[in-house]
Amino acid sequence: MAALVAFAAPAAQADALRIGVLDYQGSEHSIAHWQATGAALNAALPGHRFELVALDIHALDAALDANSLDFVITNPGNYAELEYRHHVSRIATAEGDMPVASTLVTTEPLESYDDLSGRRLAVVAPEAFGGFQVLWRELYDHDTRLPGRIEPLVTGYPMQAAAQAVLDGKADAAVLRACLLEELQAADPGHWAGLHAFATRDLPEVPCAVSSRVYPGWPFAKTRHTDAALSKQVAIALLAMEEGNLWTVPLDYQPVHDLLRALRIGPYARTGPVSLSEFVEDYRDWLIALGIALMFWALYSVRIESLVRRRTAALDAANAGLVREIAERERLEEEERLHRRELEHVARLSILGEMASSIAHELNQPLSAIANYAQGCSMRLKFGTFTPEDMDRASTEIAAQAERAATVIRRIRAFVKKRESLRDPVDLDDMLRETAVLYEATVHRAGVRTELLLAGDLPVVFADRVQLQQVVLNLVQNAVDAMAETPAEDKRLLIRSARQADALKGPGVCISVRDRGTGLSPAAMARFAEAFHTTKPEGIGLGLALSRSIVEAHGGWLRAETPADGHGLRVSLWLPAQEER
Repeated sequence: MAALVAFAAPAAQADALRIGVLDYQGSEHSIAHWQATGAALNAALPGHRFELVALDIHALDAALDANSLDFVITNPGNYAELEYRHHVSRIATAEGDMPVASTLVTTEPLESYDDLSGRRLAVVAPEAFGGFQVLWRELYDHDTRLPGRIEPLVTGYPMQAAAQAVLDGKADAAVLRACLLEELQAADPGHWAGLHAFATRDLPEVPCAVSSRVYPGWPFAKTRHTDAALSKQVAIALLAMEEGNLWTVPLDYQPVHDLLRALRIGPYARTGPVSLSEFVEDYRDWLIALGIALMFWALYSVRIESLVRRRTAALDAANAGLVREIAERERLEEEERLHRRELEHVARLSILGEMASSIAHELNQPLSAIANYAQGCSMRLKFGTFTPEDMDRASTEIAAQAERAATVIRRIRAFVKKRESLRDPVDLDDMLRETAVLYEATVHRAGVRTELLLAGDLPVVFADRVQLQQVVLNLVQNAVDAMAETPAEDKRLLIRSARQADALKGPGVCISVRDRGTGLSPAAMARFAEAFHTTKPEGIGLGLALSRSIVEAHGGWLRAETPADGHGLRVSLWLPAQEER
């Protein structure tokens, strides 16, 4: 029995004619919607058996590729594509069916196409006619830039999935086939009641809300291998239907082709090189704008060229004057530099003059020692008690004292010598030790006890050694003068070196000179190191001003402050630690 059934079934179906129906809302709905057409054909042509097969767009295309369909019922847009790809031909057009148009639905207060800008729009598929292409053409006609500002969300079939995406919050709006919203709300008002149509048109002949123009109805088409005589009988049967699905003669589908041509899809999709005329047509507005821009650019270039020529002549004249001004400024700067060098030299001589007696005393000691050693050697020679060992010891002492005097003289000559500023790597601790020789006699004569606290691990600074010595000597001399009236037991001078970082200038080295003298009043502190301001009766107010200019020229600063215990004054000299340039 199983074998007989297996062979009998193909024999019974040998004359079956398959009608492919585009499925957009579920296969059950599609079959039920066109069931009247299938029944009418079976009744009108009893020698044949017609079967309705619900297929989505891709499955419909694949079935035609396999030649497994005899007739097709689909939307106008898909028909134009199948007509081009598979040479199907329509023999009737649906009449009195739901209008072929699109409806925009949402749960938000949207009113027009423009409200879709920047929002997500749920669509069934880019190939869907009523579920995408019809509405997309309206958006292009409204504003060619609007589709580019909308984010499509493809949900796939069935079409109610796009509406569900809006309810689920995945999209802000959705595109549905005309009258589908009303069908969904009639079938399940509790679920779909939150949706409403927007951007609708006033079309009295359409029984539901639509957001686009209306296109010809769905066609009934035969495939290219279907017999022409059979197709004629089918067409007669369709036109004779008076109940259920109603059919009329094939309508004009030019509006459909206009839509596909405007969107450049289907038969009008470009697959080869773009011709010049097509390029001009596509970018006509841009080309016009470019031409206008080029014209203005040409006019602007001519104007700019004339302005450039006039201003070039003016700049040449100004440049000649600027060259003269620069030359004059360089001359003045050179004179200022020479004047400053003279002032520094005079200041050093002034400091040396104040220390002259102390320096003379410093030189007198080694000279007196040399004279004493020479006289002793002469006397012992007269008495015959001068041994070779005595001569060697005396010669050594005389040479040592002579070198000591020569060292003092060399340092004094280097200090007072007029020369250009020379910056070299300087170890500030070594510089302070050398400078101590120059002020040692001065502080000793004034009865000032000096304490030198050196850090010992200071970074090297890049500076002019003699200029720094000049600043330190000036500070020491001022400190000694400030302690002239200080009791002898309190005359103490503290010179310290240490690492110190500046908040703005970075790491550096600080030298501080602390005395226990009269200090400075708030008014004098405010004018510290100001040119021609001095607290000394015989002073001219240039020493500290010159010292500050030297320090600032090295990238540092010179500041004064009253110590925490309130006695005397502390002057700090800060220099940046930097690599040799």
